[in-house]
Amino acid sequence: MAFIVHCYDLLIKNGTVVDPANGIHKKMDIGIYASRIADVFEPGTLPGKICAAEVIDATGMTVVPGLVDGHAHVLPGLRFSYPIKELWKRGITACIDMGSQSTATFNRTRHLIDEAPCVVNACLGLSDMSETQGEIPRYTLLDREVDKEKMKELFEIHGDVLVGVKVFIGHNDSPGAELTHAVMKKAREVCDYVGCRMFVHVANPDVKLPELIDYFQAGDNFTHTYNKGNILNEKGEVYPEAWKAKERGVLFDSARGSRNWSAEVAKTAFAQGFYPDVITDDLTCLSNDPNTSRLTVHMAECMAMGMSFEDVLYHATNVPASYMKGVEVGIRRGLPGNITILEVQEGPHEFVDAFGVHYTGEHFIVPKATILKGKVMYNEIKTDY
Repeated sequence: MAFIVHCYDLLIKNGTVVDPANGIHKKMDIGIYASRIADVFEPGTLPGKICAAEVIDATGMTVVPGLVDGHAHVLPGLRFSYPIKELWKRGITACIDMGSQSTATFNRTRHLIDEAPCVVNACLGLSDMSETQGEIPRYTLLDREVDKEKMKELFEIHGDVLVGVKVFIGHNDSPGAELTHAVMKKAREVCDYVGCRMFVHVANPDVKLPELIDYFQAGDNFTHTYNKGNILNEKGEVYPEAWKAKERGVLFDSARGSRNWSAEVAKTAFAQGFYPDVITDDLTCLSNDPNTSRLTVHMAECMAMGMSFEDVLYHATNVPASYMKGVEVGIRRGLPGNITILEVQEGPHEFVDAFGVHYTGEHFIVPKATILKGKVMYNEIKTDY
């Protein structure tokens, strides 16, 4: 009988693999050749000798598809952009930059996406004032700030990475009902003309959801869902119009951030069954601390509100990947070796929302290692060579 040897570049062993899309939740080993997953098998079931140039013993850890951040700020333009080279510490293997750039600047910064080790997609800001961060009010000269011909041109040139248009709605960005409607009408016109999704930052809007939501079409993204004043009516009920929008394919994104997550709103909405379609952190340097926009922290916050780990994981990987370009998610033979190893800690943990409200959850999630295309980018677990 021939002597069989399975020798990988990287072997991740003894971890509990959780991959909701592929129906996996059990202890398995993963062998990686170069950038691809070669084998996924239960320990002791692969015949012959198993060896690897590098081994990570994930005993007691949870091994999942690489996290996909559907709302981050990693491109220049905003002074609080988060560095791409630090994504691995957060377990993130792909992301969408959510409007840090506009039609006025994207051509000059596209090379940063090409140079990034991981997949980075982007949304363009509706206004050429997207990068001003409040020093110059957006949308004060709406027709001059928004160039739909230039927008379409950029989507034709950079269609391999551009996925949508980012719109800011709220008292600080579009004060007054008249301007809010004007901005949304312009955004709808541009997105229809370009043929792309609309991603709308909604925060303290001067127009209530029943008036606002008709601008959204299937595939569009309602961002910061659980901020105050967004989805609950005066009775504390989720607006019927929000339910109808969800049914017709509008995506409601948690987009935690530092200022856009109310535990009281989330608890109320979750209790009514209104869960996020997408779980994102709105990652920036501004909000990057253990209580705000770390994706794994926010995943645990959603678990504290009643979601299961599998559901949270699916909505923080497969769902954002479904409308991204160049992203494959999963732990099975032939897929890219993009893997995150998590420590899912059990026991009471105190969280703090954007308004200083403290609440308790039964889990806390910490990224311990990140593998990108088979290369270990970050590792706090003992590695055997």
